Amino acid sequence: MSRLFPERLTVDFAPGELAARGKTLAYDPGYGSEPWHGALEQLKTLDLGNARVTLELSSHLVRYALVPWTDALATPAEEEVYVRHHFARIHGERAKDWAVRASEAAPGEPRLASAIDAALLAALKEAFRAKKAKLVSVQPALMRRFNASRKSLPRDGAWLVIAEPERACVALHGGKHWRAVQNAKGAWRAALERERHRVEGAVPSLVLLAGVAAPAAEAAWQFKEMPA
Repeated sequence: MSRLFPERLTVDFAPGELAARGKTLAYDPGYGSEPWHGALEQLKTLDLGNARVTLELSSHLVRYALVPWTDALATPAEEEVYVRHHFARIHGERAKDWAVRASEAAPGEPRLASAIDAALLAALKEAFRAKKAKLVSVQPALMRRFNASRKSLPRDGAWLVIAEPERACVALHGGKHWRAVQNAKGAWRAALERERHRVEGAVPSLVLLAGVAAPAAEAAWQFKEMPA
């Protein structure tokens, strides 16, 4: 690996395991007072060389919401307050301790927003201060996988499913904007079927999957694995 062109590396950060370079490190998810404490301790001991690292956060560690468009926001600070207020309406006062972010959207369209514990984000940054590797990005799994697949989305959009042990994140992108998102405990197939019946109007049959192998096509669904 050249010092001028360091390795670009994605590390999967999840309760119960940490994955990088095709290897998975398992640990006790009950370690510490937060579900991410065990993964953080593993990360501190992981030799990443001088790689430029993107951390992909498990859906277990992220909250999602569709935030309605508003023309009243003039600054990034106002946008953060607006997004945080939306999460607070759903989750209560604990949202004040979250780091929030919202995707770009065309005027009038809803945006997909994500929230993680601010303490987690600070701890991840601190963990890299003692490493040669550089932390260049911390991304929720749904957003990183969507960005990797975006150019190949058909015009009528697709479902995006991030399947993990005991959790499924299911989102619907209509080709131009986000239409639905649900991040909940349980199996991904059950979550997908629930969302299909909740969404109004016609929906695409294409399902982009991460975390599981794509099943054979069915009458209602066509499955395809998302890029890693």
